[in-house]
Amino acid sequence: MTAPDPGERGQFALYRAVDKLFQNPKKITANLESIEALLAFAPEIEAFRGKGSQMAANQFARSISHLIDPLTERLRPSEGTPDLFIKEAGVPSSAQDVIDCLATLADHAFSRTQGPPVRSRHAGELRALAWRSLEDISEVLRRPEHLAHSFKVAADKRASIVERIAAVEFLSEYWGNEDPDEATATLLLELEKDSPDRSFLATVLQAQIDLGLGDELGALLAVEDWDENEEE
Repeated sequence: MTAPDPGERGQFALYRAVDKLFQNPKKITANLESIEALLAFAPEIEAFRGKGSQMAANQFARSISHLIDPLTERLRPSEGTPDLFIKEAGVPSSAQDVIDCLATLADHAFSRTQGPPVRSRHAGELRALAWRSLEDISEVLRRPEHLAHSFKVAADKRASIVERIAAVEFLSEYWGNEDPDEATATLLLELEKDSPDRSFLATVLQAQIDLGLGDELGALLAVEDWDENEEE
C-alpha cells in the first residue's frame, strides 16, 4: 500500500488518495497484516489539517465499513444461508483469521468513539461512522464494553445528536434477534421521555420496535405528542 500524500495539490487530492486505498476490499481483508497496514494510515489522515482534510477523514471512516462484508461473507455456510454459522465463543480454527481481522477493525472503530464530548459536526460524524462499523461487526462479535459505552453516549446530553443517534441505532444491531436486557429497555424508555429533538425520538422509537419493545402505532402516537408539544 502507498500512503496518501497530504501535500498533493487540489482540494480532492487527499480524498482520492484515501479512496484509492480501499479500491480492493477483498485484497485488504485477505489477511490481518494488510488490515493493520491500512489502519496505520488513520492517525495521519485524521490529524491532517489542510484542503480536503475533513472529506478524506470521512471517506476513510466510511470505507472501513466496506471491509466488513467481505469478512463476514467468509463466515457463512457454503450453501448460502444468510445465518452466520459461528459465534465468537465457538469459532472453528479455520475461521479464526477472519475473527482476528474483525476484532482488529472493531478495536479501531471502538477507539474512535472514545473521548470527551465533541463540539464540531465533523467530529460527531466521524464518531457516528465508527458506531456504524461496530453495528456491522456486532453481527459476529458482540462485546459488553461496546454495549456499555453505547449506553453512555446515547444518554450523554453533551454529545452531538448524530453521535447519540448512532449509539441508539447500535443497540438494535447488537441484540439482533435476541431479547434485549432490562437495562437496554429501561434506557430506551428514558430516552423516549427526554429526547432532544424529533429525529432522536424517531430513532429511539424505531429501536424499540426493532427490539420488540414497542409497536408502530405507539411510535406514531409518541411522535404526534412531540409535534403537538412543539407547537404549543
